[in-house]
Amino acid sequence: MQITLQQIGKKATLLVVSLSVLLTGIATAGMKKADAREQYVANSPAFIDTNGHWAAKEIGIATKKGLIKGFPDGTFKPEQTVTQEQFLSLIERVIPSFTGHEPDSFIKETYLQAAAGRWSEKTYHHLASAGIMPSGKPTDSMTRLEAARTLLAAIGHQSEGEKYRGTTTKFFTDLSVENETQVMTVYPAYKMGILAGFPDGSFRPDDKINRAQAVVLLNRLETKIDELYPGNVTESEKKAMTQAVSSFVGDVMDKQKIRRFDDLVAYVKKNNLPVSDSFLREHFSFMQYEVYDYVRFPQFNELMYFAKIGMNKYRMTVQYYAGDLGGSVDRTFYLSSSDGKTFRLIGKDE
Repeated sequence: MQITLQQIGKKATLLVVSLSVLLTGIATAGMKKADAREQYVANSPAFIDTNGHWAAKEIGIATKKGLIKGFPDGTFKPEQTVTQEQFLSLIERVIPSFTGHEPDSFIKETYLQAAAGRWSEKTYHHLASAGIMPSGKPTDSMTRLEAARTLLAAIGHQSEGEKYRGTTTKFFTDLSVENETQVMTVYPAYKMGILAGFPDGSFRPDDKINRAQAVVLLNRLETKIDELYPGNVTESEKKAMTQAVSSFVGDVMDKQKIRRFDDLVAYVKKNNLPVSDSFLREHFSFMQYEVYDYVRFPQFNELMYFAKIGMNKYRMTVQYYAGDLGGSVDRTFYLSSSDGKTFRLIGKDE
């Protein structure tokens, strides 16, 4: 069954108080700058500096799963500030593996250059094709605002921010509804239970994330992925779904080079293709306005999530970078199949 935003919002409400209390007592001022890298601590069941810490349980869970590392001296340094490159490295350990592709020249020049020659270069290069790209430098501290934006991309839900475009509802005392960029980042992250506010009603977007807080967010990211993409879709089903969508998009956009919506509808009907009118309207309506030069579909080797949301209904979400005009986006496709082998491309509400 598909999880709705309302259902997630209820869970988020329960998380707000607990996380708010946890984060309130964590001071970020005066913290030492985080070390560039971590190393595994051999045969260490616990870190010597996490006993009694508010995030000890979360740190223990992530350690057992192999998601986080400690330092050679047996410490975890929970209060140490996390840099953007360290936070990206943590995210890469949780999200599904994907091949990715060579970033375009714009990304190389404006984004990847800052990580060139650093230990995080491969991580930046890999996540760039999925559009998971912080706005600062690798050594910059990760802020709560930047963490919210990065985590939304990591779960393929950056488009959730569109629901709050133009809203007049004020969720936090220190966020102005006139700052649309912040609103469209913080509000969906809050409603989905990824990040919470503080008891005084603030969000504190510029506060820095420390290692303990990063672990809490990492565990929450893993849980949220399981909630948003249920159904235990098999590898063969994933392959068939990807093939069904990518082959149709490639045929229409690259091989046939169809650029008018009416021509597309006629082509589908003439060839009796397993594609519904609703699917065409949801993904190709841009052809009606002659803006196809500004629309870029994924290459289908980026970050992908799969879910089975009904008896014969599936959902596939691709998080990708859509060029300097499109930016980082997510696109969701719906499919139906009675045998898990052959798929029909359908609309969201079919």
